[in-house]
Amino acid sequence: MIDTLAPSDDAAFLNVTWQAGGHSALPADMLRRAARDAWTRRELIDHGEVRVKDGIRITGVYPVGAFGVNVHFSDGHEKAIYPFPYLRELSRHIDK
Repeated sequence: MIDTLAPSDDAAFLNVTWQAGGHSALPADMLRRAARDAWTRRELIDHGEVRVKDGIRITGVYPVGAFGVNVHFSDGHEKAIYPFPYLRELSRHIDK
């Protein structure tokens, strides 16, 4: 599903090259808000939104088996796992 993925040089985006063709640049702030881990879900319930600091950056990208990636962020959040189909879904919102 994915050929390559890596943070941009300034770590503000996650660059994804799709095996089927095409490229997506997913903003770090969007990815942070779209995380599906329990902590992020709790913040959404408690505050009605996921609060993200201006200038948030990607500090690490780690494979999770053959199905997804764990993204670490400059705000210290390290629990965000994105299955590849979910990254594709998120990319559809910005690749228009």
